Amino acid sequence: MDKDTDSAGKEKGHGIGNHPGDGMGDDDGNGAGASDTNGSYANVVSQPACLHCPEPPYTDEARKAKLQGNVTLRVLIGADGRAARIQLVKGLGLGLDEQALQAVRSWHFVPARDARRQPVPTWVTIETRFQLF
Repeated sequence: MDKDTDSAGKEKGHGIGNHPGDGMGDDDGNGAGASDTNGSYANVVSQPACLHCPEPPYTDEARKAKLQGNVTLRVLIGADGRAARIQLVKGLGLGLDEQALQAVRSWHFVPARDARRQPVPTWVTIETRFQLF
């Protein structure tokens, strides 16, 4: 704990982590965790909900290989209801990872809301399933 700031972290500010600021994690700023937004942490009362989320298409290469399974993404849904950041957690290959990323970038969400009913950014895990019929 820094005796000058009452911070649980090594740097200035009231945060927890290895960089200055009032956030949690090891990046600069006031966000919650690595690669998060610079906004303050908010308790989410309602989670984001998908408004328009079309399934990603198969690639010809994956269809020929009869590849099936899930692509798992970690997505920061912004206060505007759009995917602000997307991280691949578990992929399948043969172009399906890119198809899932591209699809989620185009999706529209009802954003998460805090206790004051204000839209706030929040991280969610999204799985897109690729299944041949």
